[in-house]
Amino acid sequence: MDQAYLRFLAVGSAERIVDALTERQHLRPHQALAQALAAVAEQLGICPMAVGEAINSLHVDASVPIGRLRRTELLQLGRTIHRLWRQSVAAPSGQSQPA
Repeated sequence: MDQAYLRFLAVGSAERIVDALTERQHLRPHQALAQALAAVAEQLGICPMAVGEAINSLHVDASVPIGRLRRTELLQLGRTIHRLWRQSVAAPSGQSQPA
């Protein structure tokens, strides 16, 4: 089985991503969003490309301190990262199946 898929199954929940972002927001409110997302991605093993795509698709300024984000913004960011990560993990297996 693919290692990326196994990692996704182990920690691949939007709630875990949002919880990790919320924890960062409370413990390090002055940290830039980009740095906080990099730390959360490393902590949970999230695909960095999914994080970058989420920032781009939501048009979020990555230099803003994470403490300035509202709860709804954190929820949207966490869910978008999860969705994009799920798509990136599922894409290779979907491509190998015959059409």
